[in-house]
Amino acid sequence: MEDPRFSLKDAFVVGEELVCLWEDGHESYFPGAALRKACTCASCKGEKHLFGKATLPTLRRLPPEALVPVAVRRVGRYGLQVVWGDGHDFGIYHLKELRQSCPCSACRAARGEETVAP
Repeated sequence: MEDPRFSLKDAFVVGEELVCLWEDGHESYFPGAALRKACTCASCKGEKHLFGKATLPTLRRLPPEALVPVAVRRVGRYGLQVVWGDGHDFGIYHLKELRQSCPCSACRAARGEETVAP
């Protein structure tokens, strides 16, 4: 049986945030800019090849629309693919990693991180 903390009920975009509703009732609101900067696709983070060669990430300043999520799709039962305002849609955000990095004050406190008062 899946852990409901990491099981996604629904995901959608509201304004400039990705919203995840989890099976255990928790809600996570991820700011688009932070999520895009955390994209792990080969274009954003680079990749290693079989024989040790590497492709370096594309180093360029992102236009403002690149930081705005416009759509989200499920990838199997393990991830989400976000479509960004500049058309970028290569990264897969793993559900477990998303939940473990939830930016809400309760989750930040549970991880022992400092929380900022609203």
